[in-house]
Amino acid sequence: MAVITWLIVLFLGIQCSVGEINTGCKLWKIKGDDVCCDTCHPGHHLVKECGRTPKDLCTPCEPGTYTMDPKKYSCYPCTQCVGAQVTLQACTATTDTKCGCREGLTCGDESCSFCVKTCEKGFEPTEYRDCRKCPNGTFNDKVHQKCKPWSTKCSNPNEQIVFKGDALNDIKCVPVTPETTRAPKVEPSGKS
Repeated sequence: MAVITWLIVLFLGIQCSVGEINTGCKLWKIKGDDVCCDTCHPGHHLVKECGRTPKDLCTPCEPGTYTMDPKKYSCYPCTQCVGAQVTLQACTATTDTKCGCREGLTCGDESCSFCVKTCEKGFEPTEYRDCRKCPNGTFNDKVHQKCKPWSTKCSNPNEQIVFKGDALNDIKCVPVTPETTRAPKVEPSGKS
């Protein structure tokens, strides 16, 4: 029984010591009597490059800060989602906050630093952060995209245009058949 107890204590001790490895410097080199840190553990920043022990060279990011670069001397403040923004993912010591926008709004840039009205199909976003109807000769069949010019011809030479397009749709083509290639019959008016 004493052996089993000793093995359990040993196992728990190993688990505890493994947990402590995730603090301080992750990769270092020996330089004279000191160790010099190459990389801190994720969520930690450098305090000093060289010192007596690896654990004293890096420190965890403070709450409300993060770092994705384990070689920096400081952590960055977490982004705050404000106004029409909503938090999609909270900030951690290793990742910044991820913001999105309330329903009916779309991120105005890649980092979602601001929100704009979502432009529906048939409209396009403008430089003034609003929407305008697709100009004549263009269409948009997707949400919050730029309008594209209508095609000028069918992609298949054996098709013909049957719909010229509108703000929501490009031209529509159908295969050429004997019925679509015949000229319409013109009836005489009957009056002379």
